[in-house]
Amino acid sequence: MYHNFSELLDGIKKNAVKKVIAVSAAHDREVLESSAAARREGIADFILIGQERKISEILSALGEDAGVWHIINEPDDAKAAELAVSLASAGKADALMKGLLHTSVFLRSLFHKEHGLIPPDALVSQITVSEFPGEERLILLSDCAINVTPTYKDKVQIVKNAVSLAHRLGIVCPNVACLAPVEVINEKMPETIDAAMLSKANERGQITGCHIDGPLALDNAVSTAAAAGKGIESPVAGKADILLMPNLCTGNALDKALRYFAGLHTGSAVIGAGVPIVMTSRSDSAQNKLHAIGLSVL
Repeated sequence: MYHNFSELLDGIKKNAVKKVIAVSAAHDREVLESSAAARREGIADFILIGQERKISEILSALGEDAGVWHIINEPDDAKAAELAVSLASAGKADALMKGLLHTSVFLRSLFHKEHGLIPPDALVSQITVSEFPGEERLILLSDCAINVTPTYKDKVQIVKNAVSLAHRLGIVCPNVACLAPVEVINEKMPETIDAAMLSKANERGQITGCHIDGPLALDNAVSTAAAAGKGIESPVAGKADILLMPNLCTGNALDKALRYFAGLHTGSAVIGAGVPIVMTSRSDSAQNKLHAIGLSVL
């Protein structure tokens, strides 16, 4: 089991076959800094699509020889995203990465039916992976970037996507906490009803490979002392590996709080498409973008 991102990146360097990642709108210093680090470490190779002159200038400033990089000049963001997705669809790229462009533009190309990257009945969801220094382990949050107000059916697939990544991180049977403001079912809070349904579905074997409990407030999900203080007895309470967000607003706020308030190292993955996707915030640091690249290769 990986306990932090350093272990994760070391493990990938030792065991992974180098993958090719197509980057749309690659003319961004943090994107190229993380790509250069991944390339130097032998984690991945890249196809850089965007403003060629600016890409070359940034690479040179980073001490890289732009001449040895695969660069495709496409200054239009939408066309750059389309080209990256078409390369993945044709099997010429193993993963996609969003550069300096709006998420909506990137996703519009990804979901274009002619590329066939979204399998029938699949649901694409985002997962933030964060270091949890106090317990020397990684914790997953989903969904923080794509699904705005997921239905119960959506949450089932979001859980399954997160569990699949948790398994790859070495968490054999992850504990999934369905977050809500309270620990009891309240008909005025739909997230508490969804949480109860997910817990029962897991209990009856409809969702496997994990333990699910909820509704649980955040403190009771990650702190055994908080759970004990409220008299909550559960194999998940205080020991959550995956935090299921009730909606995107909650997930996005918590995702950013981890970095800007707590200063934690994070990375993100987008799962459910035909290829892994690196879709970080434009404000993310190069280090966190490198973590996301590592997760996509994993």
